[in-house]
Amino acid sequence: MLDSVTCKIGGEAGFGIMASGSMVAKTFLRAGYHVFTMNEYPSLIRGGHNVVTVRVSALPFESLDKHVHVLIALSKETVQLHNDELDEGAVIMFDPKDGELSKKDFSKSSNIIQIPFIELVTKHKGNPVMRNTVALGALIALAGTDFSYLSGVISEQFKSKKQEVIDHNITIAKAGYDYVRKHFGQITSVKLPPVKPAEKQALVNASEAVGIGALQAGMKFAAIYPMTPINALITFLIQYKKKYAVVYKQPEDEIAGINMAIGASIAGVRSMVATSGGGFALMEEGLSFAGIAEVPLVIDLGMRVGPASGMPTWSEQGELRFAIHAGHGEFLRIVLAPGDALEAYRLTLLAFDLADRYQTPVFVLTDKYMNESQFCVPVSKFEKTVSIDRGKLLTQKDLEGVRDYKRYALDAVDGISDRGLPGMKNGCFMTNSYEHDEHGFSIEESGARVAMVEKRAKKLRAVEADIMPPTVYGDPKADIALVGWGSTKGPILEAVRLLTARGRPVRYLHFPWVYPFPAEAAKKLLEGVGRIIYIENNSTAQFASLMYEHTGIKAHDTILKYDGRPFYPEEIVEKLISLVINN
Repeated sequence: MLDSVTCKIGGEAGFGIMASGSMVAKTFLRAGYHVFTMNEYPSLIRGGHNVVTVRVSALPFESLDKHVHVLIALSKETVQLHNDELDEGAVIMFDPKDGELSKKDFSKSSNIIQIPFIELVTKHKGNPVMRNTVALGALIALAGTDFSYLSGVISEQFKSKKQEVIDHNITIAKAGYDYVRKHFGQITSVKLPPVKPAEKQALVNASEAVGIGALQAGMKFAAIYPMTPINALITFLIQYKKKYAVVYKQPEDEIAGINMAIGASIAGVRSMVATSGGGFALMEEGLSFAGIAEVPLVIDLGMRVGPASGMPTWSEQGELRFAIHAGHGEFLRIVLAPGDALEAYRLTLLAFDLADRYQTPVFVLTDKYMNESQFCVPVSKFEKTVSIDRGKLLTQKDLEGVRDYKRYALDAVDGISDRGLPGMKNGCFMTNSYEHDEHGFSIEESGARVAMVEKRAKKLRAVEADIMPPTVYGDPKADIALVGWGSTKGPILEAVRLLTARGRPVRYLHFPWVYPFPAEAAKKLLEGVGRIIYIENNSTAQFASLMYEHTGIKAHDTILKYDGRPFYPEEIVEKLISLVINN
């Protein structure tokens, strides 16, 4: 019996692979387990091989590991593609109608369970696509989990359908459950230990977490052109737009999207856009417009493999420098990089406040791994009430008696001028993309230009009061320091746990705030460290170079991965041992 079981479900696109993974995760979540899911699929309109990985554990954990204990192969291609990932003694579920399998087909010892998926579906008058439903029941039986949890999830999944549809799916799932109980009940290697349902948990991906944060922050307008990997945010906003009185607009392209969001922000509502690298490349002129016009704007930039179209459905941390330096000219922008769904929620709340406070664009830098993976988050972690800081946003009452309102007044010590809204009495001003005077009218005089540049530059000093220091995990006094940002957080935390268990303590600095760079905090926390190792999902160690640029601290080593896949904790441990412990 294992404390943690990892299952892969693979098959041809169109056979409900992703939905199956989500339903499996929800089932185990409701049974009281901790879960995490990740999907993989090719960049094809139709066809190709899809796979979803679900890790289930009786104990909390932070990421997937590399050990696959159960492989549900809904096609023979699944076996061929994932054979090398199987752990010793893994269980393979396979329909004999898809071909023959023997233990010789696997590099490690394994248990091959032949389950007649198609036959069971046909027996109960189902469509062949429903073999994934048979597989769900079979997996739940194999893990020793009560079927009622799965039937409840199925009922919820198909709640918009007729009761007969719900009952039909439950019957087919029960057929798989009963078949395994009858024929393979003796297999106990992947049974999970019983647990008592603890605190209520939510299963969310980072895009949904960003959506929750945006709605709670009072966001009222979003203009988002569909693009992997931020599409789940669109689905989320469409689902809740009526309840929260939000306008979601699908623009004709990303250029229109950012300009719509800027217009909404000028009009006074909190607004956002979301995109990936290729879409953001089109938004750069709009970004500069927001910079010179001093318009609050939140941008969810979901990174994926580049350059150009790259590998559109795979993950990478290749756009850190892009976010920091995008847009022509010099202006403040803030870049936040959550490491999991909970941080995505919290940093989105913060992003809207920072955008208003400093009247500037704020990035929430996510990636495909985070945007489409499902995290287990205690419901209590989502705030019931949220305080909102609109910064120096004026009300009509504030403008009573004002005779000469200056939208871009130069007298603000922090460079942040009082912000009025169009249509306010006594608050007339001009906003455009040109350099301007205090009223917003276009200028070209050298002295006025210098004054405006220096006004906006004051924000760089003002924002220092809000810069979030890195979070330290592990042994804060260890001589080896791991440094990471964004979605490497989970794998690194798991690696720290594995190393600690081996008697090799390390400290780990996680940076959720990456720009303006928290230089003083970084220097203090890394002072006297013997070995600093950066762990990043890119090929050029972008964060390591950013650290050197702002602190003068050089990397002793880097652990980089850029094949489109996230880190596994075991990979980090193995490379650390080869880099440090064996040298």
